[in-house]
Amino acid sequence: MRCPHCQTENRADSQFCINCGKSLSVVVPPDEGIRGHRPPSTAKRYAQGKDPILAAILSFILPGIAIGQFYNGDVRKGLVMLVGTLVLSFTVLGSIAIWVWSIIDAYQVAKGNHNLWS
Repeated sequence: MRCPHCQTENRADSQFCINCGKSLSVVVPPDEGIRGHRPPSTAKRYAQGKDPILAAILSFILPGIAIGQFYNGDVRKGLVMLVGTLVLSFTVLGSIAIWVWSIIDAYQVAKGNHNLWS
């Protein structure tokens, strides 16, 4: 059996390492994965306690700034919409598409129908 601390080879029935004296029985807590790293969380996050109407109104009043997304706590999506608006600002259709997406998404996220991009 190899010692997990100093990598010294020990007899199979040893309880302690012959080199460093540390215990050879390694206990891994059940909530940790391989090599002590926790598996990535797959839980989705949702906006809590946000008013859907207010989120939609904020996105409607300030088009392209994605204030409704920032109100919901969805900073990453708000930044994507802001950059998208800046990139597509020379096209009316592109700006309108992101503006409409911003309004609908802010409402749906605040209502709890869509999760946050985090």
